[in-house]
Amino acid sequence: MLLRLLGPVELGSDNRSVNLGGTRQRIVLAVLALNTNRIVPVNQLIDAVWSTEPPSTARSQIQICISALRRLFDEVGRPDAISTRPPGYLLQLDPADVDSLRFAALTADARRQADAGAKAQAAETLRTALALWRGKALSGIPSEPVQRAATVLNDQWLAAVEERIQLDLDLGCHQEVTGELQGLVGEHPLRERLHTFLMLALYRCGRRADALEAARQARKVLAEELGLDPSEELHRLTRAILQRDPTLGATDEQPTPVARPADPKWAPPQPRTPAVVLPRQLPASITDFVGREPQLDQIRRLLAREPDGDQTLQGMPIVVISGMGGVGKSSLAIRTAHELSDHYSDGQLYADLRSWDRQDHTAELLARFLRALGLTGSAIPDGIEERSKLYRSMLSGKRLLLVLDDVPPDLQVLPLLPGSSSCAVVITSRLRLTGLPGARQVALDVFDLAQSLEMLTTLVGPDRVAASQQDASELAKLCGGLPLALRIAGARLVSRPHWRLGGLVHRLRDEAKRLDEFTHHGLELRSNIELAYRALDGVGQRLLRLCSLLRAPDFPSWTAAALLDSSVIEAEDILESLVDAQLVDIVQYPDASPRYRLHDLIRVYAAEKLGEVETERERVVALARVLSGWLALAEEAHRSDYGGNYTTLHGTATRWTMDPADVAEHVGDPADWWEAERRALVVAVRQSADAGLVELCWDLALTAVSLFESKGYFDDWRECATTAYAAAERAGNRVGMAAMRYSLGTLHMFQTRLAEADVCFATALEIFAEEGVEHGSGLVLRNAAHIDGLRGDTGSMLAKYARSLEIMRRVGDRIGEAHIMRSLARHRMDEGDHGGAIELLDQALVICRETGCLRVEAQVMHRFAEVYLATDQIELARQPIYRALRIVRATGDRIGETHALYGLGILRHREGRPDNASMILTHTLNRSRRLGERLIEARCRYSLGEIALATGRISGGMEHLRAACDLFEHLGSTVWYERANSLLADADLLTAHPDPTVAPAAS
Repeated sequence: MLLRLLGPVELGSDNRSVNLGGTRQRIVLAVLALNTNRIVPVNQLIDAVWSTEPPSTARSQIQICISALRRLFDEVGRPDAISTRPPGYLLQLDPADVDSLRFAALTADARRQADAGAKAQAAETLRTALALWRGKALSGIPSEPVQRAATVLNDQWLAAVEERIQLDLDLGCHQEVTGELQGLVGEHPLRERLHTFLMLALYRCGRRADALEAARQARKVLAEELGLDPSEELHRLTRAILQRDPTLGATDEQPTPVARPADPKWAPPQPRTPAVVLPRQLPASITDFVGREPQLDQIRRLLAREPDGDQTLQGMPIVVISGMGGVGKSSLAIRTAHELSDHYSDGQLYADLRSWDRQDHTAELLARFLRALGLTGSAIPDGIEERSKLYRSMLSGKRLLLVLDDVPPDLQVLPLLPGSSSCAVVITSRLRLTGLPGARQVALDVFDLAQSLEMLTTLVGPDRVAASQQDASELAKLCGGLPLALRIAGARLVSRPHWRLGGLVHRLRDEAKRLDEFTHHGLELRSNIELAYRALDGVGQRLLRLCSLLRAPDFPSWTAAALLDSSVIEAEDILESLVDAQLVDIVQYPDASPRYRLHDLIRVYAAEKLGEVETERERVVALARVLSGWLALAEEAHRSDYGGNYTTLHGTATRWTMDPADVAEHVGDPADWWEAERRALVVAVRQSADAGLVELCWDLALTAVSLFESKGYFDDWRECATTAYAAAERAGNRVGMAAMRYSLGTLHMFQTRLAEADVCFATALEIFAEEGVEHGSGLVLRNAAHIDGLRGDTGSMLAKYARSLEIMRRVGDRIGEAHIMRSLARHRMDEGDHGGAIELLDQALVICRETGCLRVEAQVMHRFAEVYLATDQIELARQPIYRALRIVRATGDRIGETHALYGLGILRHREGRPDNASMILTHTLNRSRRLGERLIEARCRYSLGEIALATGRISGGMEHLRAACDLFEHLGSTVWYERANSLLADADLLTAHPDPTVAPAAS
């Protein structure tokens, strides 16, 4: 299959899937795939991606997606798969290359076979069709049109399952389908046909009482869920079971022959006379083997052909154990081979291949194996082909286990494999060796903390570990969960019983000397890593060295291109070679592109090599490229959020940029990108400060505020701003200092720490004025005016807004202008000028839609709803508040969603739905407390108190109002404090005079 829709969408060939990129790209591919060999209009693609609210750039973004998809099809050998055909695009593929089309063809074939009376063949054809499914169709594609199509495909799956079960029942396979039917009935309780199948299968299994209970359950479900009586068919079947109607077919008390032939099963050979030569070449198994019991059990069951093992395996079993150097591949292979020694009674062949890497070594290995099997001298032919044929002939019918340990990438493995299905093979390699036909892959990862501590305890003794548990945990972490590192550390401690665990921990903390500590009596970690490093080509070695510069916990593939200063495609291929060599790990997050990381000890080794090979200048330049690449992508994400370089400042640092199509692919949905890169961005700010890249540092810290303010990541915000400020101050970079004071002031403003915000804004405004950075002054004045408004200082607020608005228009910051108009609209509302407020909001909305800035559009729509609620236009308020909610949820704006939910709660209250309003406001209160959004927390308290008083819950209402008063007073919000205090006073009056004619005043 080339294109797979029956499950998560995948594109690939030769057992390899390509990275499909961001959400938009996957939606476009899904729509094209659903219409394979049919022209898809551009408008249909736009509707699938954006529904009813496409941006003005929708067509160009679709074109970018199509270009990226063409490159992906080129990767899998179909460069001409997508063509432009007015009014859209055409995806041309053979039906056999698309699993949904292959499924449809197979189910049609099965129906023709069934109609012709070939029921057993039809059932097998349906099994082949159903085996194409890997889960729910088109899962993970967030598009309503695509999911409607997925529903149709999923229904077709269920219909095919029902048809196959009907055929199995016709063939007398009731025992085989009973368990499956019970699961299907539980999953699809409203499919009456499944209920009848289950009843009939149970009856034929001799379980008449269970069949009648299944009928009762079916009637109950249909009545409770649909309010319907069962069909006449179910009634007839129930009566027939009660009467033991012979037309139902024989039960298992009178067995019916099974028409469908059983699948061929492997059976061990009959006992035989042992061979004259029984090779026993396995090394000794370690006695302190720990931590791999699940993998050991999996391999043992597979190779022993146990009944509950892998019954899909045909032919000779081959297991490939892969993982990084030192992860315990050899220990697991040898332990497994020893446990299976009785099962493979004709012996075991073993070869340690870590230093064997050429074709002539394959011939030498074959000669060694032939000698182990009893041949000598001239009886061993020349050449790989002749030796391999003789080797396979000698092993024919034997029960022998072959272990090839630490297979290098260039070794010819196929000539070494026996040809008899009675043999078995275990291979260990740093590579996955996916080219071996029929091989089962077992990938080993490093130990977690619990497994690491178990191994340390086994090695050095429980008393010693228990006496120093904290040091033991740190030692396990410094070993990175790598079994070889743990074994070396344990061996050193055992050889020095007077050492404390803390002493070794202290030695290992020094990263520059850490690998020196991992050596003991022939065990050495550095040489183990060195083996994999030397197998790389020159550019692969260079990339590994440069990857040690990255301090982020994981990183995307484009960073390899920045480190090498190459194209993304070239760098990704080199990066994947490091993955194949088990020197770089893949980190897969749900619904996201794969990311990469270095194991801590690999990074230490790579850093050593970096210091030996690259100059200081080369290291700084490479690091600057990758950090400035994060800045370039952050700028792009900010532009996507705000429709341009609005509401922020940028410095003069050089950007490392990619091809625009690569930028579009990697950024994708900005909300997803910000979230995926959050930890990396924080580390990048820290690294740029440490490297003295000050201009880049403050620019990146300020640009990342787009993420921090929408998601409520206030700790990250504070760390980035303070780090960048300190770096700018050390370097005397006054613009950077002002930008970070502005950023910190905005953070204080968001957290309603008004005094701290005042100090920051005053410093920032002073420096921006001295340095002539007019845009910076405008941004500071805008936020300072907001603080004045919270305090009720209307005169100062209006003066600052006027100055800021003038600057925003002069420098072309349209979203900054829209922000101020929205804020001034609130002032007009408070003054009773609702028409003036609507006029300002109309202007702000035009700007938002012209620039495509959804984030600020949501804020403007929220303010529209406030104006309509203030004028009792409840119907008009609904649409803008719903629109605001849709936007903030689509863009992942958690702070914006909290504000919008608060607005929805107020709307419900004004609609006369106090219970619903209380539920929404309580939920919003909890969200605001988690996010630190204290002003919304206070307003929720106020509104909940107001609703409680209005519904007669006086004590609860007063509790909310007291909390609101405390919060408003602490926040310095005088206007809202006076409102809450006044309502609390009315509630006190109501408590003192419980006269129904005395009620609290409405707010």
